[in-house]
Amino acid sequence: MNIDKLSLEEKIGQMLCFAFHGTSINEDLRTIISEKKLGNVVLFARNIESINQVKKLNEDLQSLSKIPLFISLDQEGGMVRRVIEDITYLPGAMSMAASSTDKIYELNYSLARNLKSLGFNVNYAPVADINNNPNNPVINSRSFGDNPNNVASCLIKAFTASQEALVLPTVKHFPGHGDTAVDSHLGLPIVDKSLEEITSLELVPYIKAIENGLEGVMISHILYNQIDREYPSSLSYNIITRLLKEKLGFKGLITTDSLTMAAIWSKFSIEEIVLNGVNAGNDILVFCGGAETEVQLKIIETFKKLVLDGKIKIERVNESVEKILKLKEKYAKINNDDIIINNDSFQTLKNSITKVKDNNLLPIKKDEKVLVIFPKINLASLVDNENNKYESLSKYLNSEEIIVDENFDDYKILVQKALVYDKIIMATYNVKKNDFQSKIFDLLDKTKTIVVALRSPYDILNLNGVLSYLCTYEATKESIKALSQKLLENNFSGKLPINL
Repeated sequence: MNIDKLSLEEKIGQMLCFAFHGTSINEDLRTIISEKKLGNVVLFARNIESINQVKKLNEDLQSLSKIPLFISLDQEGGMVRRVIEDITYLPGAMSMAASSTDKIYELNYSLARNLKSLGFNVNYAPVADINNNPNNPVINSRSFGDNPNNVASCLIKAFTASQEALVLPTVKHFPGHGDTAVDSHLGLPIVDKSLEEITSLELVPYIKAIENGLEGVMISHILYNQIDREYPSSLSYNIITRLLKEKLGFKGLITTDSLTMAAIWSKFSIEEIVLNGVNAGNDILVFCGGAETEVQLKIIETFKKLVLDGKIKIERVNESVEKILKLKEKYAKINNDDIIINNDSFQTLKNSITKVKDNNLLPIKKDEKVLVIFPKINLASLVDNENNKYESLSKYLNSEEIIVDENFDDYKILVQKALVYDKIIMATYNVKKNDFQSKIFDLLDKTKTIVVALRSPYDILNLNGVLSYLCTYEATKESIKALSQKLLENNFSGKLPINL
């Protein structure tokens, strides 16, 4: 595609990515793509009912545009995936790191080929963040760990597999979301670190990934106040152009995290977001949020006016559009191969489950009376699956189970009930200091209680006197099933990817 033959509207469309509602083409979507020349769309779980439906949807989307669309999704694995059934299950990053890392390339390649067969050509993954902050609410077990070299090694296998399967990865969240205590979906995280400090830690995976041929990066919404006092990273010329493009030499696609997240949307106007987002050096501005057509039309018109007024130079637009078109020639080709599911993923997931300590309570024997205390699973972050079919241990273990949440107050009854059991399995989910989970645990007999952290391996830091502790890294139905088998087998091989 010759860029000189593109209209201004077509060029602008190539630099925008929108979400939408529904599981098929609607008139608003048809208008945005066919008439307003949108070049990129992102799908969420709400758009996906089955693999056959989403394959047809993606084919219909492509039919609306003469320039191939980038059709993207977040399919990190574990608790962050949009296509749930009938494709290769990819364990989450920390599960992969805790298990046999030689499966990372194989499973990521298989998943990417599956996605390609469904019509996807961009995956907002893998995660390059180093989770060196135990209080991180949004990254946590989405990270490969807290060691920069280990994260880099896992990352290279993951993104290389995707690129070789011809699905463009966008390694995220540059320059690093690991040392934050705020979820950027809900507010603006601030990191008070110098360029020298992040070069020795946060940037290590990116530097090594770029050296190994990385072709896509996603920018985070974080204020690195020693590098740019005014603008979060996704709107920062200092971070995107001076650091990523010039200092690190990255030549690939640069996309933002969704600019409708509270960290940006609540603090800047549409004009400020588009103006600074483009001039900072991003190639594609992503807007998810409510996916309202009138807002999307305003974004397009705002972008056009900024170019016509000379506030965004056409040369800046052309630079990004040329890059996008070149990458679409490589990645946007259709692949109609049948989906072949790699069934090694469940064994990899089983191998990831980690026994941190054991007070001679394992294995669980079939003749023992076991009480399971299981938390009601609420999404840890808005990026997690909203349609994940959560299961609890009682489905697999012959045991009584009590489901608890923040409204639980039957402490006396629970203590009395626990007395008659041989062993107690207390599953935890993102324990906070002095929350209901820590209060329940304080009342239990520690000598006969096995704590199982379902997502965050850091749960133990907010529990007093844990003697038996297991980590699963993701609260998926696949992980619960794997955990139940491990409790009976007691042959754990997982290794902690973080320091406790």
